[in-house]
Amino acid sequence: MSDGEKSRLGEFSARLESDDIDVVRGALDDYQSAQADTRWGVDNPYWPLAGEVRFAARDLLRQPPSGHSHASALTVMWHLAEDEDAAVIADALEGAPDAEVREMALLAAGTALAQGEEPNRRLLTLITAMVLDEGLGVRDRRYAMQAVDDLELPEVEDLLVRLTESSERELQVYAAGCLATPLRLRAHRGRVTRLAKSWPEDAGWEAEHIRRQALEGFHSTYWKDTELADPVLRTAHDELRFPLSDEGCLRAFATLLRSEDPVAVGIALDHYESSEGLRHVLEDEERVETYLPEVLARAREVLRRPMSPAEVSALNMIGARHTEPGDADLLLEVLLRTDSDAVRAEAIWMAYGVLDEAEVKDERLVAALGDLIFAPSLDFYGTKETAIRVLADSLGADADDVLLRALREGEPKVQAHAAYYLVRTGGMDRHRAILEEVAESWGDRPPHRPWGQDPVELIFGKPHSVHWEGHRLADPDLHRAHRRLRAATVDESYHRALRTLLESDDQAAVGIALDHWWSPHGTVKRGGEEAREPERALVLDRIREVLRQPPSPAELSGMYGPEAKHLSALSALHLVAAEEPSLLAEVVAAAASDHVRERIFDVVEAVFNDAEDTDLRLVEALGKVACDANTPLHGRVRALALLDESPGTNSVDALVRATRCPEIEVQAAAAWGLMWDEVIEDHRPLLEELSASWPVEDAPWEVTRVREMLDAAEE
Repeated sequence: MSDGEKSRLGEFSARLESDDIDVVRGALDDYQSAQADTRWGVDNPYWPLAGEVRFAARDLLRQPPSGHSHASALTVMWHLAEDEDAAVIADALEGAPDAEVREMALLAAGTALAQGEEPNRRLLTLITAMVLDEGLGVRDRRYAMQAVDDLELPEVEDLLVRLTESSERELQVYAAGCLATPLRLRAHRGRVTRLAKSWPEDAGWEAEHIRRQALEGFHSTYWKDTELADPVLRTAHDELRFPLSDEGCLRAFATLLRSEDPVAVGIALDHYESSEGLRHVLEDEERVETYLPEVLARAREVLRRPMSPAEVSALNMIGARHTEPGDADLLLEVLLRTDSDAVRAEAIWMAYGVLDEAEVKDERLVAALGDLIFAPSLDFYGTKETAIRVLADSLGADADDVLLRALREGEPKVQAHAAYYLVRTGGMDRHRAILEEVAESWGDRPPHRPWGQDPVELIFGKPHSVHWEGHRLADPDLHRAHRRLRAATVDESYHRALRTLLESDDQAAVGIALDHWWSPHGTVKRGGEEAREPERALVLDRIREVLRQPPSPAELSGMYGPEAKHLSALSALHLVAAEEPSLLAEVVAAAASDHVRERIFDVVEAVFNDAEDTDLRLVEALGKVACDANTPLHGRVRALALLDESPGTNSVDALVRATRCPEIEVQAAAAWGLMWDEVIEDHRPLLEELSASWPVEDAPWEVTRVREMLDAAEE
């Protein structure tokens, strides 16, 4: 643990031990906020003090409520409560002053009750009374039921049964859903079925979900529209879907698995493989594992039979996890004879297991998967895409021959996936020329994005730019220079390419170069901060030029339209403005439009926020804008506001000059900028003269504030 972490935990621990309830509550809220952030994959930095947090929450709950103290403590208890906390949570629930505290107490109660071997009877009694209290709203009663509905207790099951008899349909549906879990459904399927049939069609998604659970169950993966003809098998299938006991369920499973009906065998294999099947409905799901050898043997037996209807289930059952070296022959037969997309897709995944585990790859199987990639009539997503992935993942660089052929001969989507996996397996070093050739043929828009990745970016590097994404430079020399910028390293050729773009007359090329220069993902990522220096002077010149020019043609940037050129220059300006006050002063004075000027003002504001003094050249430029009658009034007032915010006192003369402008808005903004303690008295006559000349009504807000401060200073 670092010293910083120790210090933070020490400070947090001190807050938990404070005598000030608000301080303790704030610490608990911080813990809960950090705990909430863990859903984004980050750790709670206060977790080492979870025990102290729990003790602090207990102490708060033992004291009378103060503000939100009980709500904060109960929120923490929702995550940290132990069995022994049930009593203090019961006290909080019984004395809850409002709905917020009551809801948090119920959440905390659920956590505490789940921790104990025997539930706290007082807490359980309180919650039961709330569930049955028809004087409470449906929402409150449902919250109460949620605190205990996972507890495997007879009284909880009885409570759910009573709720199904409620006149409130929302409570009926909720309770029926709790009874529709596999184990509870064994005893209550009749009740749940009756209720489900009684609800209208528009009773909501929960009701529809219960209908499927209670009336349909898990039929199978691949045989949903099939009913077994044999009554014995049909009865076994029903028992498998809605078992009354583990023993009966497993007998039914064995009956289907060992039958001579291929559909029954397929259904049994689906139930074994699916998470919604056997494991979901058995009380002791470990009993499933004893059937694995028989299940795999049956699946392979199915695959040895020519054109068995159950082969898709058999392939799915074996998958990539349970393959054996000898399965290659089975797969070759299946791939040769099948005309089913579903069978083919499952066979490809099973082939992954065979190839991945083998020290010596079966060339026949590799060739068979390769043939699928080039078969013109086959589906791309279920077959070709998967075959490319399986070959690349299982063979690595040994898949190069197939992938290179796919790159040259495949349809565009196949090319994109072949390129993606070639790059992923290190193929850029082995086959750069062909990869770049194919990527060039796509332009800057690939035919497909495997797993959301742009194969053009993977081949040429990224970023393309920031504000010109998707634009392809038409001039071959500029295009080659852009490609060089996207490569991963910096050397003299990189700097030549950057200068080529910056010195060109192509607006997009200049913008792309500026983006690479300022973006942390561009030049700096490739060569560090020092890599910016050789082109720094040229970049400053281009910023000056671009910000004096009109917008770029909208069609050059699909995302940023006509603003792209100015945004590239402004982004680069942000990077250098603090070190280049003369440049900043120039672009303030010569902005191409009001919009650009406003964005430059944003840069000025950021510079002022970090500076200790203000450069006189920048003051002069802002002062000229403030006094320029050709500049829109809002821009002049913003310039004065910046002078007001500027560090130091260099702006005083410019503000004084602006008070002589005829517009009241400009006068008032300038005067407000002079209302500093050390400045007011130096300019009191001027300020009082202005104040006397301004109207009393409909005046800018600065007028009122200036008058108030003048009066306050006199007092």
